[in-house]
Amino acid sequence: MADIPFSHKLVLNRYMLGLFGAEAFEPLANRLKDESLEGRNEEGLSRFHLEIAAVLPKDSPITSDGLRQYDENISRHTNRINRKRSDRIEWKYFQYLALLFAEVYLDGYFRDADGLLDRLNTFLDNFNDGLLERGTKKDRLRPFTKDGLSKLAFWNATGSGKTLLMHVNILQYQHYLGKAGRRHELNRVVVLTPNERLTEQHLREFHVAGMPAAVFNKDRSGSTSSLLTGQIIDVIDMNKLREEGKKKTVSVDQFETNNLVLIDEGHRGASGDVWSEMRQRLARDGFTFEYSATLGQAAAGSKDLTDEYAKAILFDYSYRFFYADGFGKDFAILNIDDESATAKGQEHRRLYLTAGLLSYYQQLRLFEERKADYKAFLIEKPLLIFVGGKVTAVRTVSKRKVSDVVDILLFVAEFIKDKARTLGYIQTLLSGNTGLLDAKNHDIFREAFPFLQKSGLTPEAIFTDILARLFNSTTDGLLHVEYLKGGDGELALRLGDNEPFGIVSVGDAKGVADLCEPHTALQVSERDFSGSYFGAISSEASPINILIGSKKFTEGWNSYRVSTMGLMHIGKSEGSEIIQLFGRGVRLKGFGNCLKRSGAINWVNGEDGLEWVPKDKDLPLLETLNVFGVQSDYMAQFNEFLEEEGVPSPDEMERFEIPVTVKLPATPLITVQVPGDINFKKQTKTTLGLPEGDMSAKHRVVLDWYPRVQIKGSKGVKFSRHTVAPNEEKLQEGHLAFLDYDHIYFEIQRLKAERNWHNLNINRDTIRELLENSDWYVLQIPAEQMEFSSFSRVQEWQEIAIALLKKYCDRFYKAEKAAFEAPHREYRRLDPTDPNFFETYKFAIHQDEDLIIQRIKALKEEVEKGTFRDFDLGGMGESLAFDRHLYQPLLHLKKGVDANLVKVSPVHLNEGERDFVADLTAYHATNPAILAEREVYLLRNQTRGRGVGFFEAGNFYPDFILWIVGGPVQHIVFVDPKGILRCDGLDDPKIKFHETIKDIEAHMRRESIALADEVTLDSFIVSNTALSDVRWWKGGTEVTAADFAKRHVLFQDECKDTYVETLFTKVLASDPSLA
Repeated sequence: MADIPFSHKLVLNRYMLGLFGAEAFEPLANRLKDESLEGRNEEGLSRFHLEIAAVLPKDSPITSDGLRQYDENISRHTNRINRKRSDRIEWKYFQYLALLFAEVYLDGYFRDADGLLDRLNTFLDNFNDGLLERGTKKDRLRPFTKDGLSKLAFWNATGSGKTLLMHVNILQYQHYLGKAGRRHELNRVVVLTPNERLTEQHLREFHVAGMPAAVFNKDRSGSTSSLLTGQIIDVIDMNKLREEGKKKTVSVDQFETNNLVLIDEGHRGASGDVWSEMRQRLARDGFTFEYSATLGQAAAGSKDLTDEYAKAILFDYSYRFFYADGFGKDFAILNIDDESATAKGQEHRRLYLTAGLLSYYQQLRLFEERKADYKAFLIEKPLLIFVGGKVTAVRTVSKRKVSDVVDILLFVAEFIKDKARTLGYIQTLLSGNTGLLDAKNHDIFREAFPFLQKSGLTPEAIFTDILARLFNSTTDGLLHVEYLKGGDGELALRLGDNEPFGIVSVGDAKGVADLCEPHTALQVSERDFSGSYFGAISSEASPINILIGSKKFTEGWNSYRVSTMGLMHIGKSEGSEIIQLFGRGVRLKGFGNCLKRSGAINWVNGEDGLEWVPKDKDLPLLETLNVFGVQSDYMAQFNEFLEEEGVPSPDEMERFEIPVTVKLPATPLITVQVPGDINFKKQTKTTLGLPEGDMSAKHRVVLDWYPRVQIKGSKGVKFSRHTVAPNEEKLQEGHLAFLDYDHIYFEIQRLKAERNWHNLNINRDTIRELLENSDWYVLQIPAEQMEFSSFSRVQEWQEIAIALLKKYCDRFYKAEKAAFEAPHREYRRLDPTDPNFFETYKFAIHQDEDLIIQRIKALKEEVEKGTFRDFDLGGMGESLAFDRHLYQPLLHLKKGVDANLVKVSPVHLNEGERDFVADLTAYHATNPAILAEREVYLLRNQTRGRGVGFFEAGNFYPDFILWIVGGPVQHIVFVDPKGILRCDGLDDPKIKFHETIKDIEAHMRRESIALADEVTLDSFIVSNTALSDVRWWKGGTEVTAADFAKRHVLFQDECKDTYVETLFTKVLASDPSLA
């Protein structure tokens, strides 16, 4: 029986997921991946919170009030570490979940640790039963213990923001410790790092976060020390911990007990008895947070560590999730056996290493040529790194005594010196016929150099350009190796007298220089140098293109430059360190700091909501980490890592393109648009003003300040579903007298900056005038919360004022933008160049998914023959054939399909969209009388930058455009299948859009816009939220399905057999031909 993977034993993580109604990470994560959920709404609530609250199980021990309080805590802590930042932190969904899990756990731990222990062990009993069904008794986990509850671990991929989580975890722990009345117990906050470089990095990060931190000073003593204990965060290299302190080490006993200990790269020292025991002593009577990207590898092979971390890992966002979500770079990994003992082996080896250098040059040239075009993607200048297994250990290669680092230097020297041979290698590589084959007998470099091949450059021109761009030289020359005395263990590499192009950064730089001395191809020298090229390697001004060294880069190195990596003689035993180095290499900032590679994004949150991401076919070359190994047995370890993580390697994915057929009807269809050259932000300015007319009445702000209480009872207890109309209040003169208007003005200015409202002027006096004029808002709040009972109320009134003003500013800005765009909106006839059309679907499918591969191939054949019918995609989805849709096919993948196994672009239909198409198809097939002598056409509407959107409704891009053609006018209907729980009640702009669209129609007719007399405009929401979930929306009177229908909201499930006909009936009710 196969061993159960470690990732399937994370009992604490599964317990936490269960509190939110999820049995695994993906179902919860899938609800939160929409990037439009990032950030907070005008009331200061996280949109993630609102989404989670909508699905919180009724039997969850987490109450609605509690969930909101957790969100407010996260907001407060985030604001705390944002105070000094120029770029404010906006959490990704997985970061928010990690912080939310910490909130829930710490609350339970400090509120009732014994109760938490009982609940966890009850859950563990059932969890162990499941393990026993799949494995053996050895897979069962031991019970949780009281002492074990004081340790949490985060298994998060490199580049996923572990340091930022650490900062907030400190604040979270201090908050709950204080809430329990135990803040005085905290002795120290101690951060353990794996080396001095990472210690320095943490100190810089704490400074940016405004959190006082310093390297632990064992000589601090006396009253000053006791006053600062627990206030200054102590950061120390774990290698300096010893039983007895000496000049450069610290005794673990000097830290005493009751410490909050945070361990970066928590896998380090976990398996060593001495290290583990010292770490436990450091945290005795206190608490521990650990962070690592390789906890799974650390626990592998150890029953005790597996048991310990399975019960300590609170949150799992290991590399498999990180990569599947599109974060980080793609990767290509190669390895060649070192057969340098034979002439053929030497030739293959030189060709292979030249390919590595040429691959890097391709990235460097592309970056420098298109730096301006790719600016928004935050690509940093590429860097080539070589890592040797041994720095100074000598072996014999071609009768020469060399170490791994010297071997690399000799290759670089030969590449430059032996020009004729190098030109031949370049020619061979560009031809794609190198003779170096993979397991499938494909040339491994057949498609490796597309950008260089398109350039048309000759090998001679490429070689000359390599000298200039990569080696900082206009001519070839001798490779100089300079030992930098007084520096940080570095050797500078340069050609002739030119600026250094590379460095060797190792612990024994002088030893490497001595090994270089006997080789005539290397000119060795020394010079005084007090700085560090390595320390400045991330600077834009750095001349360094090649970094050579040992495995010292695996931890504590914060650079986004690594793009190509050469590994020399790295053994399998070193695999975990190389996995760490791999994690450094795949880090990516991404478009607008979204952290994702361009292939995983089409839209991002922009200045006006979702924006289309422009990109070209060459960009992925800069978003791919190329790994070249020479006799590196790490490949077996690395493949095991990818297999354990569930990440398919690139050569395991098969790619397909399915053509899209566009078919427009003989009758030209009309659509509406705002011309692309109209830009509200760039072409006009506006000033925040008092409400006037339509703004005051029609778009009144409603702020619901009632607490939400979750009601629980046994089956025999009944609760009335009727609610009382909410109490409404105003901020009176007495309330306003206590407000801090400077703070309010600052918050509104911050909102302006966050929303990029560059063209909006905000006057301080207007803030006060708005609050003194209460006609524009409705405040729903219990009367007692507005009473002058204590000064603690003042802070709440301040928050209410800010929330009201934020909602007002949002409505005001959207109204101003809508008014600006209104005169420019136009009708035009739809043609094949419309951005809603595209040429192909692109699939990437794991090679083991035989059934869906077979079905995709069959679908492609049918499409190419012009045959369109409903087509099953191997149980994972389907192709829908609705002949009224303007392009074929329409694709849908089922919810829960593993993105590691099947990917498709553009985005496929979601469940609600698929159901609408199916329902419309079924209805149309009945040939309803209402559609006699009429034609119906449908088009999926893309989002911002591609489709038709309406700023008036909060940057609303309905999912579909429906045309009803026949008679004197065309009816254009915007249909949006969606959940409505996140809408702001019946007054939400999207709910009221059915009125707004008619205003747009009337305005365009009054202005005599071309084609205006030939169309009508309508809008409908097809709700996949159940009526029962919203019939008591916003309190007061019960809202019925008929009430919603009047507002053009139709329920997809409750009215499945009638809602499509209701839509057509309402649209055609005003048709002149039916009068």
